[in-house]
Amino acid sequence: MSDDKPKKVSSWDKMVHASFRKVVAFDLFCIGMGIVMGIGIGVFLIAGMP
Repeated sequence: MSDDKPKKVSSWDKMVHASFRKVVAFDLFCIGMGIVMGIGIGVFLIAGMP
């Protein structure tokens, strides 16, 4: 068991570090879109209230 875990972790780390920048960029893009959509919906609800 102890011999298998380091291999899995090392291979997982390689995969994570290989696409880490892409994942961060994608997350920031999604967060930015979410903030923009949230602000837009909030303004629409506030402006649409009688």
